[in-house]
Amino acid sequence: MKVVTIQTTWQDEPRHNVTKALELVESCCMSDSPDIICLPEFFLGPPWYMPGQSALQGITDTNIPGKITEQFGALSKKYAVYILLGSMVESLQNGKYCNTAVLLNRAGEIAGKAHKVHMFANETVVCEPGNSIEVINTEFGPIGIAVCSDFWVPETIRMLALKGAHTIFVPGGSLKQNLDAMVNAIHATAYLNCVNIVYISTVGEIHGERGGRTITVSFAGTSIIATPEGIIAKAPDNEASTLVAHLSIENILKLRAPTYNDDTWKNLLSRAPFSYKKLNEDYVGLGRDLVAETKKSIQQTQQIPPP
Repeated sequence: MKVVTIQTTWQDEPRHNVTKALELVESCCMSDSPDIICLPEFFLGPPWYMPGQSALQGITDTNIPGKITEQFGALSKKYAVYILLGSMVESLQNGKYCNTAVLLNRAGEIAGKAHKVHMFANETVVCEPGNSIEVINTEFGPIGIAVCSDFWVPETIRMLALKGAHTIFVPGGSLKQNLDAMVNAIHATAYLNCVNIVYISTVGEIHGERGGRTITVSFAGTSIIATPEGIIAKAPDNEASTLVAHLSIENILKLRAPTYNDDTWKNLLSRAPFSYKKLNEDYVGLGRDLVAETKKSIQQTQQIPPP
């Protein structure tokens, strides 16, 4: 499976972002003949609900299906290629929004969508979260999509892997201050779940007000393609870039197969789900404060006299 990632940079005129993305996709189709081309989260430009971006409402959001899926669908059909429309702010009929990734098949049709489940920052008050994590069946077998911060909640990738995804695409926005952690997490996640991870980011910077103070949000590229064995391609953090990689589905299946002479890849085979029932009970977000609970536990333990 030949994969190409397109790391974009936000244009000064937001309306030019889609034109630039279309040009880059067509150029990659002609030069690389990929099976799947991947665009990053917010490739249409900064979402209007980010600090200082309210003027972009109606410009960087879109209907799905709509004009954007039609334009890229025409390229999918012309070059018989899958295109992952990283993620877009989807305008819903109820007047709300959703952070949505769309996979177009070789016929230019929508093969599947992924709605971001785990909201970040302003998304918590503007966007409706997705309520399911599903694989998309393709000619290459089942694949997964985890939109940006969905990647940072381990259950997302684990569920996609358990549902059979051999490759998981992560359209995201790399925050400049998190780059080291992100790079390490991508390799670790690929290893622990025995999957290929294709992470696609953008480069751009915005300024605005949040909570009464001026802030800057810097997206620092660093798109990455990783296998369980390691990172095989990485883009720079400050400019547009493309990565090309041949990902082996057979290798993932081989690593996942039961074996008695190598326990390196037994991360999925060794699971004991009967021990994880508490995961579906109380958790942070349902009134629990783990920080306070931990401090209280330490305090109570310290008060117990030694034997």
